[in-house]
Amino acid sequence: MAFQPLEKKRYSELVAQEIETKILNKELSLGEKLLSEVGFAKEFHVSRTVIREAMRLLEVRGFIKIKRGPKGGIFANDGFHKPLSEALGRLVDSGKVSAENVFEIRLLLEPYVAGEAAKRANKDDIEELQALLDLSRERMDDGKFLQKIRGTFHNRLARATGNPVLFMMMNALIELLRKYFCDFNELDLERHFVETHQEILVAIKDKDAEKAKQLIAKDILEIKKHAEKWLG
Repeated sequence: MAFQPLEKKRYSELVAQEIETKILNKELSLGEKLLSEVGFAKEFHVSRTVIREAMRLLEVRGFIKIKRGPKGGIFANDGFHKPLSEALGRLVDSGKVSAENVFEIRLLLEPYVAGEAAKRANKDDIEELQALLDLSRERMDDGKFLQKIRGTFHNRLARATGNPVLFMMMNALIELLRKYFCDFNELDLERHFVETHQEILVAIKDKDAEKAKQLIAKDILEIKKHAEKWLG
């Protein structure tokens, strides 16, 4: 894991930039366990204090995940949406963003995402989306799990467009909705969404962009209706 010598700037920021670049360039794989603080300190020839600050910066930006315990460590992460999600969250906290605002954006954005996914999704994208639905079918009595996979399905659709901006925006919106507006847990409803997502995936496999757009718009409107009921 060879890194470049540091310039005369704030060392923690330079360390963070080096690691960010390697994650973005896929020189470090997502989910890969990275060096320890001690290991990074030796690699960069800096103190552990510098490394600790660099890790804090990377965690805030979503580039790493730090896990505690016997199987813990520092892991490469793809939570690049985190700063955007947190910025939107602060607007929600201040009363400047509502559920209606977020669903309005989803209805503008996601039909486009589904249409582009139908045009661009490759074999690996389709296999990953199908694997998510297969995983859901194995745990159809676990509402919380189905809810989590539902959000992941929407995120992976965005990734299948090949547009990293869409992927980041979708992650931020799903996280925002889950945290503030849509944490309902209705098993029958989650089972229904598994079937809806299978229909969307069939349209994507068939490269039927218009049908994919229509199905996902219907899907979002259903979620919106139940979110409004849950919010009271």
